[in-house]
Amino acid sequence: MPHPTRGTFLGGIAAGVAFAPSATRAASPTVVKIGYIESMSGPFADVAQRQSAGVRAALDEANKRGPIRYEVVIADDTARPAEGVTAARRLIEQDKVDAIMIGTLSGTALGVGPIAEQTGVFVLCVQPQDTSITGKNANRVMYRMVPNVRMMTSALSRRLLALGKKWYFLQADFAFGKDGYARLSTILKSAGGSESGHDVFPLTATDFSSELTKVRNSDADILMICHGGVAAAAICKQMVQFGLQKRMHVGALNMEDYYHDILPLDALAGATFGIMWSPAVSDSAQKLARKLSSSIRGPISQRHYLGYIAASQLIDRMNAAGTTRADAIVDAFADHRFDAAKLRPSTWRACDHQCQGDVYAGALVDSKRFAKTGLLYDIAADVSGAEALGACSEPDAAAASAVIGAQRIPARPNYDPKTTR
Repeated sequence: MPHPTRGTFLGGIAAGVAFAPSATRAASPTVVKIGYIESMSGPFADVAQRQSAGVRAALDEANKRGPIRYEVVIADDTARPAEGVTAARRLIEQDKVDAIMIGTLSGTALGVGPIAEQTGVFVLCVQPQDTSITGKNANRVMYRMVPNVRMMTSALSRRLLALGKKWYFLQADFAFGKDGYARLSTILKSAGGSESGHDVFPLTATDFSSELTKVRNSDADILMICHGGVAAAAICKQMVQFGLQKRMHVGALNMEDYYHDILPLDALAGATFGIMWSPAVSDSAQKLARKLSSSIRGPISQRHYLGYIAASQLIDRMNAAGTTRADAIVDAFADHRFDAAKLRPSTWRACDHQCQGDVYAGALVDSKRFAKTGLLYDIAADVSGAEALGACSEPDAAAASAVIGAQRIPARPNYDPKTTR
């Protein structure tokens, strides 16, 4: 496997070279290295590109403030968990990174968690959404930024159950898809609904004709796609080719807010997708979008948002801890409340290490409205983070709390922590 790409995301103030009267070079600034495992190639490369741009914007901003200099070492897991695990070991043992961020893949997060726990390295997940990451598979050294699948389904199901109760599930065969199906099918049955069918497809699938033929022959009034990314968009596009949008509604766990060139907007207007953020959700969201527009070209998406907020919070909490020791960073995150550029403040919950933030369902707009606003969705459902996540006594959170409480963070071998203030 090739060595991970090495990149340094630096701000506008470079490390200065100053000379005392004796012509002795001034002390170098403290450098904090963040290992960033991201799916830069493979089916989620478009997601990774935008999330990494958000990370870069956050590090640029921090480096302008000084005096700590933040650098990043990027590792491409190619959307394969095994490669993510190999990359994590290399980042920890060879590159001596001070903390790790995991960009997209749930499988990578699930594989890296135990390694980080054994070696005493702090990990922040940006996008991995499998609920068990802050449930039964939690780790004391790992926190998660993105709403988990349980949270996402709370907003999505609220909208879709009002549209119909006979659902046909198309599910991608990976952690995110499996978790989404398990959660949504339970919600559907609890609401008195029924499954019209359930098909599972490979993560690498690009043609869905056989599955959509079965959907066409069903009595479904909702096609529920347990997937995201370009594959979910491809299913929607093929659905229109089959004319299915005239017979049923469509929903998906997630749909990127920059797919205006892929989705047939006028045919699918009103389709319901889980979304994590939009510039339209609050005044602070609009303010953040304007700020990011100064350094990021094109429309600001939820992926830019996730990368930026996650990296900004990691830097903020390391500074609050005063050190890069994993145990101190964990304590600095615990129950920290902050402005996440949503309608309500967000909180890093100590009980399960999940960020408690608002979640949304978006209704796809038509081409005329998109041309006017530049936004692909109207907010169709808004659920507070507290409601979406539930209490710390809820089964997933209780399982995480038990795991976290039983673990102890070891001193990291062959590592000298950095001072961050």
